Amino acid sequence: MNITIWSEDFWLPKNTTWNDFNQLENSGVRIPRIHDLVYVYPLAGLLYLTRVLFERYISQPLGRLLRIEDSRSTIHKLSNHHKLSDNKQVKRSTRIGPLGKFSESTWRFTFYLSIFLYGAFILNNKIWLWDTRHCWLNYPNHSLTSDVYWYYMIELAFYWSLVFSQFIDVKRKDFWQMFIHHIATICLLSFSYIVNFVRVGTLVLVVHDCGDYWLEFAKMAKYARAQRLCDTMFVIFAVVWFITRLCYYP
Repeated sequence: MNITIWSEDFWLPKNTTWNDFNQLENSGVRIPRIHDLVYVYPLAGLLYLTRVLFERYISQPLGRLLRIEDSRSTIHKLSNHHKLSDNKQVKRSTRIGPLGKFSESTWRFTFYLSIFLYGAFILNNKIWLWDTRHCWLNYPNHSLTSDVYWYYMIELAFYWSLVFSQFIDVKRKDFWQMFIHHIATICLLSFSYIVNFVRVGTLVLVVHDCGDYWLEFAKMAKYARAQRLCDTMFVIFAVVWFITRLCYYP
């Protein structure tokens, strides 16, 4: 703990040291531990497998039922050596079709809605939901409950699964932007867990999750060519996003 990266002056409030965490653990109080994060990786693999099965056996059949096209467009790019046909190089980049996009959005909609409902359910009886001062009062003496532990682990596993799947799925134009976004999210979740900022962390998670599933629903409607439903869902998303991200979150 004497390594510079774990500087107590940087990570912890005044009059708080890493020894306080050790004393809490020795006294029988359950607190976040760094090696808990190891369990995220197999859980991420399980989530990715769940996604594959969900898309194959639920999302895609639903998309076909809605008559969403399964076509994929392929772009052919030729080199500048037009005169020498033998030296022509063909590069192909396959774009995901409407059915694939619908399947992916359906999976994300299902996850975001489920994790939001779970977060709202477990936080309903937590004092810091109704009075955010309790995110900081008596810190770091905040016991980690099982429901909050699983909330963090599932969220972390989901974003790790997105990082892994990016290298397996068809590469998108915003590949690196989303990659950086996922890594930043993982870092924030991991570090807030390690220093036991899970109370405020759960609030941040539920605030972000409550808007995402509306956007995915709007995408699903778009791919299903239900434009009016798409517009309605997007308006709801914009209102929810404004209230939660620009009003409540700050």
